[in-house]
Amino acid sequence: MNKLLPIIILLSCISTFSYSQSKTEFGLTTEGSWFMPQHPYSHEWQTKAGFGTGIGVYASRNLIWRFSADIGLAYRYKQMKQHYVVRPINDGSYSGNSGGYGSSGGGDGFVTIEGWDKLPMHYIVVPLHLQLLLTKSFFIRGGIESTWLMNYQAVKEKPEYNWTLGFGSQKHKLKWSVNYIKGFKDQGFVNRTMKPDGHYIGSTNRNTMLQLNLSYPIWQK
Repeated sequence: MNKLLPIIILLSCISTFSYSQSKTEFGLTTEGSWFMPQHPYSHEWQTKAGFGTGIGVYASRNLIWRFSADIGLAYRYKQMKQHYVVRPINDGSYSGNSGGYGSSGGGDGFVTIEGWDKLPMHYIVVPLHLQLLLTKSFFIRGGIESTWLMNYQAVKEKPEYNWTLGFGSQKHKLKWSVNYIKGFKDQGFVNRTMKPDGHYIGSTNRNTMLQLNLSYPIWQK
């Protein structure tokens, strides 16, 4: 037993060192996501979830013990649908909403126009994550994203910040993770050009996403 104990301690030290040994890595990353916008206003401004995708690059570095950090630069596309209502006002013209951001007030009338706008969103994303390796291949991670919405004329949050929490595996070179992403604040955006029926295309919502992320190293040291 006295001889076995030092061997067990030595093997444990070797295992811990193998997890925490210094390594720098650069690679490519891609994502698929399900975007579930949460709208803070009434049922008139309902939203529908949509898919998202993205591609980018990352750099990671082992820090200490089983901790590592990574930073990236990525393009992200996601889409959603936003309900709108346009009501006639007293002078016979129409006034509509744009999901609670940049909209004008309505009035009484006999005809109401409603429908759904499809809202594409193009982002530049800078993610920063801290990762903890629980076993040789399984890890948990969390972090913050800074994102810039590029394709709307008026944007409330520039940049928009999200927090992330997830888990994944790095058993093979192709690393995968499943992440929950949530905005710190409501984001509002709108295009200032009025549509022929009297409403503006835009929305106000809190970002909520479920993401599958894949990454592959192209250089390691």
